[in-house]
Amino acid sequence: MNAIIGLCHFCEAHGPRPLFCTFTTDEEQHTTESSKGPVECSGCTSLGPDTVLVTKDDNGIMYCSRESVPNDDVTAFLRQAALRSITCEVSWDKYSGIVYFSETQGHVLSHMFHMKDTRARGLKRLFSIVVLMKDKMFLLNLTPVLSEHMKKISNELQQLAETVYNNEQSICSQRALRLKTGRHEFGQSRPLMQLTNETDIFKRLHTHFTWMLKTGALIYSETLYTSRELLNKLQPETTRRSIFEDTCLVDSNEKLSIRNLANVLAKDVFIKVLYCLLTGVKIVISLEQNNSTAILEALKSLLPKGNIPIEISKSNSQLNVCVLEECQNIFHCNWNNLPFKNPTLMNKILNAMNNDKFCDAVLVQHLKSLQLEWLGIAKTIKLSILASGQNADAVKNLKKILGVSQHDEILVNYWMVAFCE
Repeated sequence: MNAIIGLCHFCEAHGPRPLFCTFTTDEEQHTTESSKGPVECSGCTSLGPDTVLVTKDDNGIMYCSRESVPNDDVTAFLRQAALRSITCEVSWDKYSGIVYFSETQGHVLSHMFHMKDTRARGLKRLFSIVVLMKDKMFLLNLTPVLSEHMKKISNELQQLAETVYNNEQSICSQRALRLKTGRHEFGQSRPLMQLTNETDIFKRLHTHFTWMLKTGALIYSETLYTSRELLNKLQPETTRRSIFEDTCLVDSNEKLSIRNLANVLAKDVFIKVLYCLLTGVKIVISLEQNNSTAILEALKSLLPKGNIPIEISKSNSQLNVCVLEECQNIFHCNWNNLPFKNPTLMNKILNAMNNDKFCDAVLVQHLKSLQLEWLGIAKTIKLSILASGQNADAVKNLKKILGVSQHDEILVNYWMVAFCE
C-alpha cells in the first residue's frame, strides 16, 4: 500500500510533532541514510537519527520505519498532519478515526488518543496515529479496517502507560502534590520508551504499522484499466459487437494517406466525396487509370467496419449517386447537393487534416478516435430511441447533451443503420 503511517505526539515544549513513521520503499538508500531534521528534545526522540527498522517481504517490498521521511515535502505534510490530528481534527467517536482531505498535499486518516503521564500537564499526554495517502477513494475504502487496528494500537499503548502511571502514583500522588504546592515544573516531555517502560516499543509499532500497510494492499489492489479492459472484466458480453471491438479500418501503413488523397482529388471534389461517404450516399468510382483500389481503400479508412456504399464501376449512368470520374488527370464529381452546413464530424476531419501539428501517423490515430466517438454517439442514440421512441423528449435532450445538431441528423441516422447492429 502506497501510504505513510506515523505516530505523533504533543510536546510540552515544542507542540505537535511527528515521532515515528513507517512507509514502503524499494530503494536501499532509504534503509541506510540518516533521518533529516534536528530532534527538538528527548520527548521528540524515537529511534534516533541513525536507526532504521526494515522488514522485507517475499516480493522485495521493504517496510521502513524511521524518525522522519526522506523527503522534504512529505515531511512537511507529516508535520501538518500531526498538528491537525492533535489540535482540531478530533472524532467524538472513540472507536473510529477521522478522515480529512487536502487536494494539494494529500489525504489523512487520523486517530487521536490520550496516555496517562504523571509528569505531564493534566496528568495525560496527547498522541495520534495518522495514515497519509494520495488516493482519496482508496483511503476511504480502507478506513474501517485501518481505524479498527489504530484503536487496537492506541489501547495497547494506553495500557502500558497506565501501568507505569499507577506505579508512580502509588509512590507519590502527583495530583495531591500539585494541589498542595500549587505549582509544577513540567519541563520536557518524557520519551515514549520511558512513558511505557517498554524498550522495544518502537519495534512493536513497526510491526503494527507494517501489518497495516501489507493488509491494505491485500484487501484492495490498485489496477489501472482501460475502458475496454474494465468492461471485459466486469461484463464481457457488453463489449461484443460494440465500439470496443476492432471497428476501425485505420491503417498507419496505408499506401495512400488521407492528405495525399485530398491532394489527388482536389479540395472541392474531396469535400463532396467526404460528405457522401459519411452520410451514406453511394459512391461510384469510374477512373481511367488503375488507381481505383488505392482510392477505395483510403476512403474506407474514414468509416467504421460495415456495409460501405462504394463500388468501382465503368458505368456512370446511376441516379442519386456520387460518381467520381477522371478526365485528363483531373478528377470530377457530378454530385452537387452539399448542404449549407456540414456535419460536425466532417468539419473535425477537415480541421485535423489542415492542422500542421498532426503528422500523418498522429492524424491516423486522431481520425480513429473521431470514428469511435461518433460511433458511440450513434449507438447511444439508437438505444435511447429503442427504449423511448423516436420523438421522445428524452431522446431530444440526449442529443443536446451529446452535441448532435440538426445538420448531424443525416450522419447519425445513417450510422445507426449501417454500423449499429
